Parts: sequence; C-alpha cells; structure tokens
Amino acid sequence: MARFLVISSFLQCAWGQTQIDLQAQSRNANFSAQSATSPVASGIALPATCSTGELFFLTTAPAGSNLYGCSAVNAWSIESGNGGAGTAIQNASQLTDLAATLSASATLTIGATCSRATPCNVRLGSLAFSFTSSASATVAAGSGTAYIYLDSSGNLTVGHNLTASCTAGCVAVSGITAFPSDSLPLYTWTATNGTWDQAGGVDRRAFQTTTNVYAGTGLIGATASGKTTLAIDPTLVPVWSATPVNSSSSCTAGAWAIDTNYFYFCVAANTWKRAALASW
Repeated sequence: MARFLVISSFLQCAWGQTQIDLQAQSRNANFSAQSATSPVASGIALPATCSTGELFFLTTAPAGSNLYGCSAVNAWSIESGNGGAGTAIQNASQLTDLAATLSASATLTIGATCSRATPCNVRLGSLAFSFTSSASATVAAGSGTAYIYLDSSGNLTVGHNLTASCTAGCVAVSGITAFPSDSLPLYTWTATNGTWDQAGGVDRRAFQTTTNVYAGTGLIGATASGKTTLAIDPTLVPVWSATPVNSSSSCTAGAWAIDTNYFYFCVAANTWKRAALASW
C-alpha cells in the first residue's frame, strides 16, 4: 500500500509538471538565465494560415527582417521597421515594397504589404505607379528561373520559361530568360518540376538606379546637371540652316537650306553653292 501511494504521488507530480499553464500559473517568469530560448515558431516559409497576434521567424528572409506578425487572419506582416529612434532598414532588400515571399502553400506573393493605406509606389521616368494590393504567381510545370519586374508601362510582370500564371495585379509573360533592358528588376525565383523552390528567391530591388545613354552613329551627346542631351553630329549628318543671303554667308560645311527656287549646300566654311529647282 505504501508503495502504491509513493507511485501515485510520483505520477501526480509528473502529471502536474506537464500540465503547467504558464499564462495562468506563473508569475514574473524570467528566462534570462537560460542559455537559449525559442519564443516563436520558425521555418523557411510563412504558414498559409495564422491567427491574429501570432509571431513567426522566417529563416530565409534577409537578416533584420525575419520577424513577422499575424496582423489579421491568415495575413502576415513584417515587424521590422521604424523603432521610433531611427530605422532598422539598412538595405533595399529589407524594404517591404513589392517584396516577394513564398507561402507554405507554394504560392509566390508579391507586395503583401501594399495597400491603400501603405501603397507601393514606383517611378519610371516621369511617370509614377501606385500598387495598393498584392499579387500572386503560381507555377504548374517546368524548371528554371522566373523574372519578376516592372515593364516600361508599369505592369507588374512575371517573365518565365515555365508554365506559370498570375492573379489580378500582375501579368505572366512567357519566353523571358533575362530582365528586359527597359524593365525595373524586382526579384528572381527558381522553380523545379512545377514547384517554386523554397530558398529560390533572390532580391534584385535597388534603392538607386540609372540609365546609361550612348550616342550612336550620327549623334553626339553631352551631359550637364544630370541631363544628357543628344544632337545630330553635323560632321556626319547634314543639318538644316537658314537660307543664305549670298554664296559667302556664314555656314559650316555640310549645312543645307532650301526655298521655293533653290537647294543650297555649304561645301566649305562660309561657302555656299546652289541648284535650281524645276518642275517636270
């Protein structure tokens, strides 16, 4: 009987130890003496479902932007950012604007944080485009790399050599094997046998960008105050001039002019010749 009571007491203690409710049964819990703690779940992809208030550590995200919070049912939001006394953002890859993330359901989401309250704005030349909702891309077959970018018309595009599709908000374009020269790169993401690779994303967004302009044959270029001006090279292409008063009017070799009676051509500095125009 005594042995039974000892065993019973031991089982009760063990049962009680495994049933402790930290929220209700603990007071001033302090884990600072522990060698390590894991207070949130972690993984290589955001769970497809979540309840408001949950936290998740995304191990594949750039350092400093790994922590996500469930801001609404099944909606994750990155928690890194302005801390009141500065910012945690140090690189363009830590921004949330049009960032691509892969969910556990193998759907590639682009711009998860873009909304009317926090739009993702992009400037292309003199035009500005605003994205107020997210887009997603799925792949059904094939292996290779998808190129996510904004085209010259401001369309959010997933270029690929796969069997891929986009929801409203982006377009899928086949036959793309590199970022088009007139595009604004965002991400590349690889796929294998019809499935996005969990660690296949590479951030291509850039805080700074520029366009290099080169003058081709027959053109000359000059850059001043951040602006590049292209003009015709008069040494290679004849340029129009005002009609000369006489054959020694000021001109540069190669210039030309025309009126209702003559075609004028400057054969040398300040030397004009002309040919009469006639009907037939």
